[in-house]
Amino acid sequence: MTKQRLLQHLQRTAGSCRAVAFDVFDTLLYRDVAAPADLFALMERTGRARPGFAAARRAAEAAARARHPGREVTLAEIYACPELAGADPAAECAAERAVLRPDPDLLAAARACKDRGLRVYVVSDMYLPAAEIGEILRRAGFDFLDGVFVSSEYGVQKRSGRLFRTFLRQTGLRPAQVLFVGNDRRADALGAALAGIRCLLVPPPAPPAHYGPPASAEEGALYAFLQGRGPRDPAGAAGYALLGPLLLAFAAWLRDNARPGVRMVFLARDMELVRRLYDRTAGAGASGYLRVSRRSLCPALLLRPLTGGALDLLADALPRQRLTVAQVLAYLGFAPGTALPGHPAGAEIDLRTRPLSRAAGELLLAAAALAKGPAGEPVRRQARLARAYLAGEGIGRDPVCLVDIGSGGTTQRILEELTGARLQGAYLACDERLHAQLPPDRAAAFLFGGRPAPLWYWAGQPMLERLISEPCAPTTAYEPAGEGARPAVPADPAPVPGAVAAARAGALDFAADWLAGPWAGLGLPAEYAAAALLDLIRAPGRAEADALGDLTVDDGGEWPLAAPRRRADYLRDPRAFGRDLRDARWKTAFLRRALPLPLPWDKVYAALKHRQNG
Repeated sequence: MTKQRLLQHLQRTAGSCRAVAFDVFDTLLYRDVAAPADLFALMERTGRARPGFAAARRAAEAAARARHPGREVTLAEIYACPELAGADPAAECAAERAVLRPDPDLLAAARACKDRGLRVYVVSDMYLPAAEIGEILRRAGFDFLDGVFVSSEYGVQKRSGRLFRTFLRQTGLRPAQVLFVGNDRRADALGAALAGIRCLLVPPPAPPAHYGPPASAEEGALYAFLQGRGPRDPAGAAGYALLGPLLLAFAAWLRDNARPGVRMVFLARDMELVRRLYDRTAGAGASGYLRVSRRSLCPALLLRPLTGGALDLLADALPRQRLTVAQVLAYLGFAPGTALPGHPAGAEIDLRTRPLSRAAGELLLAAAALAKGPAGEPVRRQARLARAYLAGEGIGRDPVCLVDIGSGGTTQRILEELTGARLQGAYLACDERLHAQLPPDRAAAFLFGGRPAPLWYWAGQPMLERLISEPCAPTTAYEPAGEGARPAVPADPAPVPGAVAAARAGALDFAADWLAGPWAGLGLPAEYAAAALLDLIRAPGRAEADALGDLTVDDGGEWPLAAPRRRADYLRDPRAFGRDLRDARWKTAFLRRALPLPLPWDKVYAALKHRQNG
């Protein structure tokens, strides 16, 4: 039975009763822990309990139950055990209150029962005292209860039916007059049946999408925290449950690894959202924001002596694609229509291969020579403005750590080439090029232990970058500003797609909720959150693929994430399918949308990728 149907059934069935009783934990209230015993481990890890408390607490409860077989034990009896000598049960009660939150639907249903004149009770198997549970419920909004029946007060449990019979005896109700609402088939449904009471079972909350079963208390805290929270639209839900945990964990890692006297500078556009989260954890105004792109720095780079590795660095600054000569010249800062002798404007150059092809190298050297003549005036002007902007931002003067989404550290290397500075780099993830070019002590990667990111990360990085980037046009040029320079603002900025706005808002809402929640001081399990994001990339649901697939990304042109045409179009032109699949930047979502069949599209893509690389 779905939760909506259960609530409707509760409304109909309760009309024939005099009282409704509810289970407490996992029915009226949910804990922000995956298992009750995880609370003890997390108390210890957040400094709310002494080292070793979790093991001692579990041992004490086992000893108390062994000492009092056949009945429920109390919290006082647990803390009377020598394993917990000197420990204060008030700390555990406070921790329980902090991690509990009401189910809003059942809170409304219980209040509706009360408003209709029914008596409303709770019946719970729990070692906490009834007064403590009553106070927890009151704080959660259940301030209208007629009574609280807890196993620790009576020494009997629900599963035997004895606590239900005690409840009936104490209230003077007959079994037919009571409806019980719980979540556990053994303790609630069968226990109530032993006392002749009807029971409705609440379905368990849906697990957070793309998350696997938690393997630690920290993972369990995030898993439980996400259940029942966040927006329901696919883009907003992805922002809340996938981007939010990952980016907030990255921001905390940056804060914890910041070096004294080194300014944290976030690179536009893809690190704007991370910067906002970083400033929440490290303090407002704790960072800088550098509006550069590889394209905006290409003119200055082109004017450097193209000796040694400088030519390869210039090639790395360009999109790794097949581009026409005209497109390369535009990227380097030449005016539209500029001719390069010996290189037809429409000729294509392959910039994907390394080492650089002879044709590509000759083109770049010819462009560098052209930049020194009259046709190079726009290039030289942009180079001067780019250097002025970097100087105004303190790049090359102040100790700086550059924060970027990461791949090969190209922007860091370009800035070092232009300013002569030795910079630090901090990256969300990296590929095999990063540490081939920059040693680990100058370029650290957050995810995957600093090792090159796996296939599914790169398969979805364009989607990730699109969702977390500042929703504005990229910086491609600079303009004078007093004695310095500033980024040139496009005259007609593109509207922000709703999916991008929803995902970014979801990520910020998660950060606000988590930092205000019980585990704000607990390190987020970044690898667990990353695995969930990779699962979205690998196997998106149809609603997720539809919500995000129509977005486009900029990379030397505009490319769709996953926007197939109608199937009828592909029947008329089968080759168009191959072209569109090639251009799609989120290929599993493209396949999912283009061919809505229950096939393992992740395996299809992996096989195609292996064949391409093989």
